[in-house]
Amino acid sequence: MVGLMKTIVIANQKGGSGKSTLTTHLAVAAETCGDGPVVLSDTDPQASTADWFNERRKGGLETPRYAPLNLAALRTTVDQLTAAGASYLFVDTAPSVGTVNAELFAVADLILIPLNPTPADMRALVKGLPMIKRSGRPFQFVLARVRPNLRNNEGVAIALETLGLVIPARMHERVVYAESFAHGKTAFEIEPEGKAVTELAGIWRAVKERTHESEKVRTGGQAA
Repeated sequence: MVGLMKTIVIANQKGGSGKSTLTTHLAVAAETCGDGPVVLSDTDPQASTADWFNERRKGGLETPRYAPLNLAALRTTVDQLTAAGASYLFVDTAPSVGTVNAELFAVADLILIPLNPTPADMRALVKGLPMIKRSGRPFQFVLARVRPNLRNNEGVAIALETLGLVIPARMHERVVYAESFAHGKTAFEIEPEGKAVTELAGIWRAVKERTHESEKVRTGGQAA
């Protein structure tokens, strides 16, 4: 019996929130932790994740895989990836809360919202969160591009933690992300013993746990 693939949609109303960096690094984290096969997809017209994948393939790195999403037959596409044996699908999205993202939310096991702890990001969140809530799908925040010693970090974290909606591990602002992304790589290849990898492994463990909680609800209490 083929297990149910978990679909994780990474979304944020605001550009520059770190969506593509989070998408690609979590996909590699999942593969590195033995939770593959992992498939990436990109519905953002900027195609940052698709470009990253193409550079990765040129460099001879074969995982994670990539598949374009057929939005006209979205559930069929998801079913086909499940039947092909994929364990996780990570979907990068446009900085919008438009129709396309609403369709993606409907098939998500978990919606991840990378959030920079800044007033601008919080204002954008107010605009985008209602559609995410209307989807009825589980969602979590990931504090991303966090810079040390900023009071905003703790204020945002505390506000979200009171709702139980923030992943405990944080993704700090690190040079390795920019250096690796342009070459289709991640911190896992560039600095495998570095702090970024430790953070990302922690984020992935939390995300995996939440997707399995979602699956238990979907399957009546029995996760694959």
